[in-house]
Amino acid sequence: MVGGRKRRSLRRGAAAPNRVRRNILYLIVFSALGCCVLTLFILQTLEVRSLRRSLQDLQAAQQAALVDQAALRRRLAEKDDPKAVEEEARERLGWVLRGEEKVIFIDEEEE
Repeated sequence: MVGGRKRRSLRRGAAAPNRVRRNILYLIVFSALGCCVLTLFILQTLEVRSLRRSLQDLQAAQQAALVDQAALRRRLAEKDDPKAVEEEARERLGWVLRGEEKVIFIDEEEE
């Protein structure tokens, strides 16, 4: 019986290092998996932030485009208005009607 007990204790002693190695292996594997999951989470978070910034930039560009579009629509509506055409011709081209005189002021600084 004494010999049997020694064998059991030897077996327990031999099994203990295997158990410790197995536990260390589990710890390493689960730590590696945890690091992978954490890395994926961080990368996804960074990607979401980047996409949100891009979305904000695109929304700002869209608002600017809508403002430009409204201004262009107003100008297009004025194109068919005879008074607007006449005013534009007078301003840009310096046109005058018959009977009107064109007066040009010259600054002394320009001479």
